[in-house]
Amino acid sequence: MSSTKNQDFKIGIKTVWFLVVGNLLLIAFGAIAKIQHWEFSQFILSFGLVLFFSTWIIVLSDMTKNKIYNKTFWVMSMLIMPTIAPIIYLIQRNKLLRLGQKFS
Repeated sequence: MSSTKNQDFKIGIKTVWFLVVGNLLLIAFGAIAKIQHWEFSQFILSFGLVLFFSTWIIVLSDMTKNKIYNKTFWVMSMLIMPTIAPIIYLIQRNKLLRLGQKFS
């Protein structure tokens, strides 16, 4: 492998996965709690949305700092499909990094 800049997340890939899955579960649970008119639903939904926004920023910054294949597509997909694009990107991340190194 060629030596490149730091291509890892600052907080670790497992933590990023935990954040992505956790915020989606919190948002879903908060939405269900809001529909059921539970007292703490606003707190859960707000916490899930804050966590979602912070995770979205982490994934977007990783996209922009690394050489990934078809970077414009991935950044646009984050803007168009903000809930599912981070999951798909994390699944494809290693492949995109290899292709980015190969075609640059």
